[in-house]
Amino acid sequence: MSDLHHFYIDRKDEFERQCLGLRMRAKWISAGRIVVALTIVALVYLSFDLLALSYFILPILLLFVFLVSWYTKIQERITYLSNLSQLNILEANALDHEYSQFGDGAEYADPSHSYSYDLDLFGKGSLFQYLNRCGTRVGADALANRLLLPCASEEAIRDRQQAVEELSKNVELRQAFWAHGQTHEKQNQNNAKFFAWLKGEDHTRGRAIYRVALIVFPVISLGTIGLVIYNFDFFPLLLLGMGVQLTITSFHTKMVKQTESTLTSYQKIFKKYSLLLNVMDKADFTSTLLVAARENARQASKQIIRFSKLVNALESRNNAFAYAFGNGFYLYDLQYVYQLEKWRHENSAVVSQWIDKIAEVDELISFATFYFNNPNNSFPTIHAKQEVEAEVVGHPLIAGTERVGNTFNLGRKERIMLITGANMAGKSTFLRTVGVNLVLALSGSSVCARKFTCPIIGLATSMRATDSLVEHQSYFYAELNRLKSVMESANSGRPHLVLLDEILRGTNSNDKHDGSVGLVKQFVNANALVMLASHDVELGKLAQEYPDAIRNFCFESEIKDDTLRFDFTLHEGVAKKANATFLMRQMGILPKEN
Repeated sequence: MSDLHHFYIDRKDEFERQCLGLRMRAKWISAGRIVVALTIVALVYLSFDLLALSYFILPILLLFVFLVSWYTKIQERITYLSNLSQLNILEANALDHEYSQFGDGAEYADPSHSYSYDLDLFGKGSLFQYLNRCGTRVGADALANRLLLPCASEEAIRDRQQAVEELSKNVELRQAFWAHGQTHEKQNQNNAKFFAWLKGEDHTRGRAIYRVALIVFPVISLGTIGLVIYNFDFFPLLLLGMGVQLTITSFHTKMVKQTESTLTSYQKIFKKYSLLLNVMDKADFTSTLLVAARENARQASKQIIRFSKLVNALESRNNAFAYAFGNGFYLYDLQYVYQLEKWRHENSAVVSQWIDKIAEVDELISFATFYFNNPNNSFPTIHAKQEVEAEVVGHPLIAGTERVGNTFNLGRKERIMLITGANMAGKSTFLRTVGVNLVLALSGSSVCARKFTCPIIGLATSMRATDSLVEHQSYFYAELNRLKSVMESANSGRPHLVLLDEILRGTNSNDKHDGSVGLVKQFVNANALVMLASHDVELGKLAQEYPDAIRNFCFESEIKDDTLRFDFTLHEGVAKKANATFLMRQMGILPKEN
């Protein structure tokens, strides 16, 4: 981990060094622009007395335009390098499990989802925040969707594992994707209005009158200008032509403004897409998913750049000079609306595919960075047996220096693990460890384990119920609804892994015990693998009644030298120790024994 920390700090220092050099260059160019601008002003003034000086105005004006363009490109490069520097600082911090600066995906949290809320997939300090290296909103959406809806086939998982492994070796591409993504931020913008425009009706394309008008009127304008140059007496005719074209344009002002308003908000985000597609196009990919993404990018990059230029040109209509002369001589507004509608006709069917590929690579990069930053991770094996097995599996959100790995097999013989143990001994963490690693495994990611094998299996949990005043739902009723949903999943016919933590908390001890026993018996014949954690050690007797289906495990604590200690290690058998009274005395809630 120390080597990785130095790796990121060295990259940060290098990008900062490049930024410093570019900032110095930008200052010189800025000074040069001022000198050139003053020179132009002086030449214009002096040319009134000495006409020959006017011949120097145009080339010096072109020099000024060149300097402005050069300065803009350098500023864009500085922004890009600054983003890279910032990312490497964030990565160095993330190695120490400080990753709060990455998006936490709180907007994806859904307490009603079958497992995401219980496993802390979204929100502050969540798995999503730990994984998230997405540079685009569509990438973040794709990452969230993948965590919520894992892959449905072994082939899909293998293809994703290959892509993740390949991307993990290409830090330049991974970081370029994020840095370009941050260049034009609008992270919260979705593409709904744009896709609505893609499905909209044409106003100019496909109508013969517009095709003719957009050719004839510019030709007439060009001819009239020629006549005016030949004989200034034709100038009124030129004004008449301008008036006619401005009048035609005015009848379409509302439509043009609506098109401009819809598309200009997407200009920067599509410029970002073009940069990302260019990164994909230049990459030397070998894995199946990434090769397909690169082939898609080659076609898409050119078309998205073209779209961005057309929108930029349409936006230029807001310049009074461009509006008057462009529309007066060229029907400027209608020309570019026509070109945009033509672009839409040619590309509307494939735009969503382009964006989907950007999103796919973006979310794969998150999993690839997770693998790169955790070199002890492994890729899971997906098999057809209804069996989950892990060696030294740990929770990825616990730092490696504190993490305790556990080994287990569920399904080879017994299909139900009853896990007892004292408070804070590690029961809940273990359930979340198994659940989170299963989600990662079925997402095509590496897992936090020496070895992990599992089938394509559903996941249902009941670990954290919430009451609701709005829905007039008590905590206990909410938990019963959750358990009902879990049972429906277990009996759906599709294999499931069920994780249950301290169920039926909202009732008395006897009622809780009877209900827990009844629930466990329901699972004996269900098409499910079950892990149930509880303080109720009496549940352990069920293993004697169903020895082929149920097996007892526990997490123990130890009180030594008046200090409570945990090893957070999974042991076979029923827990023998409790610690609630000891903790209450330690915290001063109960008086200490003499």
